[in-house]
Amino acid sequence: MGNVVAEVPGYGDDVEEVGDVGSARAGAPGTAPGERAGDGPAGSPESDGTAQVVEFAVRTAAAPESVGRGTDVPAEGAAGVPRKAGRGRTRSGPNKREVRHQQTREAIVDAAAALFSERGFDAVSVQQIAQRAGVVEKTVFNHFPVKEGLVFEADPPMGAALVAAVRRRPAGESAAAAAGSFVVAAVSQLGSPAAADGVAEMARVIRGSRTLQVREREILGTLTDALAEEIALETHSPAAALEPWLAAHAVLGLYAAMLELARDRVLAGASGPELVAELRATGRRGLALLQFGLAGYAKRR
Repeated sequence: MGNVVAEVPGYGDDVEEVGDVGSARAGAPGTAPGERAGDGPAGSPESDGTAQVVEFAVRTAAAPESVGRGTDVPAEGAAGVPRKAGRGRTRSGPNKREVRHQQTREAIVDAAAALFSERGFDAVSVQQIAQRAGVVEKTVFNHFPVKEGLVFEADPPMGAALVAAVRRRPAGESAAAAAGSFVVAAVSQLGSPAAADGVAEMARVIRGSRTLQVREREILGTLTDALAEEIALETHSPAAALEPWLAAHAVLGLYAAMLELARDRVLAGASGPELVAELRATGRRGLALLQFGLAGYAKRR
């Protein structure tokens, strides 16, 4: 893709040149030459954030604790994760009660996922989930106060990942470019063989339930609000300013469009490197359009 050079009306001579969209960001923290931010090495903020977003789009209700989980779920005490009040003692690992709590939660999630896949979300009751998981109905509600919580996390990692992408962007890069590049890198991975089965399962469950479709739109609205508030805070924008909300809606519109495309293609049987490349190319075209309109807004100085 060729260079895109745009001058945004109302921003004077403030022009940003956007190279091959998605290519290496010069000076991006933790980004090696030829490596895109968002595709960082394992254990980097970029790769961890991407993994969390992929899990949000693929897996039902990730557990909040770190017990028995991989690095995709932040451990207690990590950035943004409150540490439980203690009595001055440090523990080397979870106690038996925490392990049982985690095992019960995972059993509930697995039972719900199987039932939703077999019968559809709307046709499954919480009592049926409890029976399949081998617990009482009250236990399910203790872990998941609402049934939709078995599909969507109450606080999806996408929000924190988008805000982090904006905060760590280098000088000269717009907020929309940083968040949009992260979206393209993350959602492209939904085409990988490791994610394809989960994407297809989630797509069938969500598209078969009006309730889940409404909840997903609510989540997208919450993510949009979080990104807009971060941009407004950084740019000291007044409460009535249009620009932060316009930028955030554009980025989340790109995310929603790519997510639906990924679902369509996986349901049609596509997966693997070819689908990853297709999603990435489509995302880059969308990001180029987004950049053309927002290139000069919220540049880091």
